[in-house]
Amino acid sequence: MQCWAHTKAGIRCCNIVSSREGEPIPVPYCGVHLKSGDGAVRVVKHLIAGYCLVARFDLPAKYRLAYWGVRGRCEPSNTEDRAISFYPPDKITGRNKEKDGTRITKYNGVLNPGGTGDLIQYAACPGPNERQNMRSTGQYWGLRNGNIGGLEFITLESIPKDTQLCHWYGSGWWSARGVKRMDIGTKHHPAPRRTDDKIN
Repeated sequence: MQCWAHTKAGIRCCNIVSSREGEPIPVPYCGVHLKSGDGAVRVVKHLIAGYCLVARFDLPAKYRLAYWGVRGRCEPSNTEDRAISFYPPDKITGRNKEKDGTRITKYNGVLNPGGTGDLIQYAACPGPNERQNMRSTGQYWGLRNGNIGGLEFITLESIPKDTQLCHWYGSGWWSARGVKRMDIGTKHHPAPRRTDDKIN
């Protein structure tokens, strides 16, 4: 498959991505973009969160991004981590749904992006007065007990340049860490505001 990433100038990468561990569908970034991340987004400093993820240029709705990391055990919630639970897809089809449409949810540790070139780990969670503008699709890549894996994210709307990309972490994330949820939008890097017709 062709690499999903774009250059910083907005040109689609032409490199071909092949299976790395025998998985039917690999994390859709070439070796270059596994190290650097998709050039369509960039990481900037944030006064509260430390860092956040913003659009380098205007992104269309349904733009696809890949979160990826090294598979392993889940760390205690009182330690700094940006891992996501891993539910490996069918080893033949590479999909996370059975033929009857039932979602495959067989837990196999977490994907830890620490020390990798993954950029999605810096996407913040919207605050009480904000909403997500991207979400995971539930489509994973990788093998059960494999070394690396990934999860597909898509933008839910067009995202203007320098706007934050944010997704809902889940209510349990905050309570498990004793952290108060707060708005994360800033003057230079706004987050989409919550409205009556657009709710997390």
